[in-house]
Amino acid sequence: MNILNSAEADVRQPRAQRQESAFFGNQCAEALLGPQRTAPDPFHTPTACRRTKRRIRDEYDGIEYCSSMFPTWRIATAKAAFQHWPRRAALGLAGWMALLGFPAAVIGVAATAKFFSAATELIVGVWLLLVVTTVLVAVWLWVWRVSELASKESSALYDVLRNIETSRLTLRRPAPKDAVPLEATIDDAMLASNGWTERNGRALIKAVGRGHPTPGLLVIESRSDTTVIGGATVHLSDDQTSFASIGWWIGPSHRRAGYASEAVAALVDAIHDTGYNSVEIGTNESNLAVQRICDKIGATEKDRRPQPLPDGSTVPGIWYEHHRVVTEPT
Repeated sequence: MNILNSAEADVRQPRAQRQESAFFGNQCAEALLGPQRTAPDPFHTPTACRRTKRRIRDEYDGIEYCSSMFPTWRIATAKAAFQHWPRRAALGLAGWMALLGFPAAVIGVAATAKFFSAATELIVGVWLLLVVTTVLVAVWLWVWRVSELASKESSALYDVLRNIETSRLTLRRPAPKDAVPLEATIDDAMLASNGWTERNGRALIKAVGRGHPTPGLLVIESRSDTTVIGGATVHLSDDQTSFASIGWWIGPSHRRAGYASEAVAALVDAIHDTGYNSVEIGTNESNLAVQRICDKIGATEKDRRPQPLPDGSTVPGIWYEHHRVVTEPT
C-alpha cells in the first residue's frame, strides 16, 4: 500500500524511498484513530489549542471514521460535549427527551385507557416500550445535532483554504472520488517516516471515500491532468493572530520534481493571507529535504525535541516557523 509524507531526502533511506514530506503523524492519526495515549503531540498542542471553547472541535478533529450509517465521529463529538460541558450537554439531552416525552406520554395514557381491562403486564410493557423508544430516539437526535454543529464549525474554520492554486498544482478539499488516487500516493516509506500503520492509511482512505469529515485535509492535484499527486494537512488555531501548523506528502511517482516546495510555499502564503501570523512545520532531524524546503520558503528553526509518533516510537524532531512578512506602507 502506498502512503504519506515524502521529500527527496532521508539520507538513511534508499533513494527510491526518500521522503518528500513533513511530520503530520499524530495530528492525522488522531483524526482517524482517536486521540493517542502516548505523550501529547508537541506539533499540535499549543496553549491556544487547549482553550475551552475549542475542546469540542478539537475532540471532533480527533476521532475515528467507521460506520457509514452512524460514524463514530458523531459519538466522539457527543462524548466530548459531555466531558467538557456536562451541565449544558445534560440540559440539551433533557430538552430532546422532554420534546419527545410529551407525545409519548399522551400515547401511553391513551393506550392505558384503551386497554384498561387488559393484563397489567401488557400495560407495563407498553409504557416500558415508550420510555425506551423515547430515550433512544432523543439520544440519537441529540448526538446527531451536536455532531452536525461541530462539523459546521470545523468546516467554517477551514473554508478559507479551499482551492489554492500554483502554476502547476491545485490544493483543494478531498472528494469521495479522490480515495483511490489518494491511496496510490501512500507508500511504506511514508508510513514508516510518520510512525503510521496500514490501519492509519486505510482509515484515511475510508474517510475520504465515504465523504466523512476530514478537517484540515487537502489533496494536491496536478493542474495539467488533474492527477492527485499527494496531500497536505493544516491545523488552524481559532485565534487568527496565533499560529497554524502543516504537514504534507508527495506520492512516490511524483517525487523529486519540486512539487513539495511549490505546494508548501503556496499553502503557507494562503494561511498567512487568512490572518495567521505564524506557520509551524516539524520533521525528523534526518529529513534533509524538508529542511531544505523550509530554508527555501524562509522558515527558521524554532526548536529541537523528541517527537512521539502514533505507533509509539519517538524520533528526534526539528521544528521550523514561518512568520508573516508585514510591509510598512510608504
